[in-house]
Amino acid sequence: MSVMGFLRPQYLSIEGMPENQFVVVHPLDDVPEEKIDTSRLGAMPMTTTVKLSLFALRGYLVLMMLMVFYHVTDLAGFIHHTK
Repeated sequence: MSVMGFLRPQYLSIEGMPENQFVVVHPLDDVPEEKIDTSRLGAMPMTTTVKLSLFALRGYLVLMMLMVFYHVTDLAGFIHHTK
């Protein structure tokens, strides 16, 4: 299949259109596509490196949320510093 055949939609019946012009179809006016049923999908296979990276990212995000919470409570005056 050539690229030109891929770019020219087959389901549109446009008569007399020159070969060097293409039809632009708005996504709301296009033929609806079949959606993926996520209930049938299984677990995504991941390597050990990917699992460790995602675990490190989760830990980093939890740490940043705790730091923001501490800073907000400090600014609000709930934490009293002793000197």
